[in-house]
Formats: sequence, C-alpha cells, structure tokens
Amino acid sequence: MKIIAYGARVDEIQYFKQWAKDTGNTLEYHTEFLDENTVEWAKGFDGINSLQTTPYAAGVFEKMHAYGIKFLTIRNVGTDNIDMTAMKQYGIRLSNVPAYSPAAIAEFALTDTLYLLRNMGKVQAQLQAGDYEKAGTFIGKELGQQTVGVMGTGHIGQVAIKLFKGFGAKVIAYDPYPMKGDHPDFDYVSLEDLFKQSDVIDLHVPGIEQNTHIINEAAFNLMKPGAIVINTARPNLIDTQAMLSNLKSGKLAGVGIDTYEYETEDLLNLAKHGSFKDPLWDELLGMPNVVLSPHIAYYTETAVHNMVYFSLQHLVDFLTKGETSTEVTGPAK
Repeated sequence: MKIIAYGARVDEIQYFKQWAKDTGNTLEYHTEFLDENTVEWAKGFDGINSLQTTPYAAGVFEKMHAYGIKFLTIRNVGTDNIDMTAMKQYGIRLSNVPAYSPAAIAEFALTDTLYLLRNMGKVQAQLQAGDYEKAGTFIGKELGQQTVGVMGTGHIGQVAIKLFKGFGAKVIAYDPYPMKGDHPDFDYVSLEDLFKQSDVIDLHVPGIEQNTHIINEAAFNLMKPGAIVINTARPNLIDTQAMLSNLKSGKLAGVGIDTYEYETEDLLNLAKHGSFKDPLWDELLGMPNVVLSPHIAYYTETAVHNMVYFSLQHLVDFLTKGETSTEVTGPAK
C-alpha cells in the first residue's frame, strides 16, 4: 500500500519510519499541511494521513475524489476543522484517534492541580523578586483533603478519577451519559451540585456546541470561594472574561488552562510564528495563580507514537477491510 502523510512534525518522523519498516508499506511524509494545492501530491497513493489545525477545505475532498482516494485518517481527535458536508458529498471516509493517551492529559491536569494547591506560582514570583522570606509564607492545601469534581467520564476522565482518588481525594463526577454499573471511585452528581461541592473542577468534556461556555458566570457563582478550575479539554468550554473577573475578585483561587479560548495558530506553533499577541492571555500570564500552557497536555512520547501508529493502522483497516472501528461520520471534538 502507498500512503502519504501530511503535517509531519519532527517528533513524529522516527515513528513514521519505524511504522513503514515494521509493516512493509510505502509511506511518504511531508511537513506541509493538506490543502487544495498540496493534495495534488497524493496522486497515485491509496490513502491520506494528516495532522493540522488549519481547515480541510472542500477543494481537498473534491481532488481526493478525482484521484480515486476514498480514505483520510487524522492523527488527532477533533474534526471541527473538517468540512464534513463536502467530505460526504465526495464520498470520502474519515477516521480519527479518539484516545491516543488518556494518561498524558489526565496527568497534566493533576500536575496543574498540585501546582495551584501548593501556591507554587506565588512562591516562584517571590523568589524571582528576591523576597525569600515572603516566598515561604504561602500555606498550601493537600489534595487528599479536597473534593474534586470531574466533568466527563470518558477515557480521559476515568484516568483522572483514578489519579485523584489515588491521592485520597473525594471524587464526584458529572456526565450527561453516565457509565453503567458500579463505579466505587466516585459518585455521579448533577452539574449544579458538582459546581457547588467541588474544591477542584477538572474538565474532560468534548467541545461540542452545547458545551460552549459550560463554565460561565452562572457556574462561577455556584462555586465555592477558593475553587480551582482546570481545563485541558477544549478551548470553548470556559468564558474567559468571566473567569478573569472571578480571579480578580478572589472567588477563584486559581486556574490551569492548557486549551485557551482564543488560541490561534500563533500560539499552537510558537516555534514557527515566534509570538502570540492577545491582551487577555498576557493578563492571565502575569497572574501567579494561573497556569497557562499552549495546548500541550497530550504531548508525551507515548501519545505521539500512538497518534502515528493508530491512525496509520486505521488507514490500513480502511484499505484492506473497508472499515475501521474509529470511523467518524459526524463532528468529533
């Protein structure tokens, strides 16, 4: 089989080479993204593999159809940048990688939580200012004494629950589609009760339209004074203006944000673009009780390996069996 991969990053190349060696398939990779021009390189290939945050436009699918290419697999989860209508119109079938490493994201959420509970941002700020005496005055809280509310009990949420429970925390959870059977590590509650009862709120829900600003001013009003909010899920979940207001008022003790509401390609690829200009981001970046990161919670060696290997295997499944268990027929954010 001949496969062409787009959006290849430096950290993925070793896995592309190893996969081709392991499977004996022909794999050609390019650092450029898949668009209406670069798709022409796919002539003569059996399938396309890709990773990008830029749009997959209708013209891409039109040319894939013209070249007789029926299958596209992506090395990530979200499909909000894919013109699904055009994809279906031209008979292109799609697969994603819905769970390349749940532990990577869950561990990152835990890391942010511990950092904020122990006031490490405030400690570091005083050390950098040379005030060593004040740096030792910020008393912390123990995770085992907190109630952690996990929003979303899918692959990532389940790992997060186990991690928080391992530290002795009481864990409650909300999911509109709760798991069946016994779940001794946590109790399901309503969303309102999760806001009211949690010391730490950890988000692991999809970025579908109905979840936009699921954490808004009304939600903040329900939260305990001194609550901590962690978002390693999707950018649209938190109303950033409302969050900033509650940080300034002291209602929130801290936040950890890996998926920023107004993130752009400049933030997601700082190495390429050199800077990211956003006044809200700059203000948050200057607050010692805020932990910001540029959408990297997923970023571990294990995750990158799995993104490459799983997505390419899905393409092989499409080509050899006509189906794959991870086929996407609608939005998957």
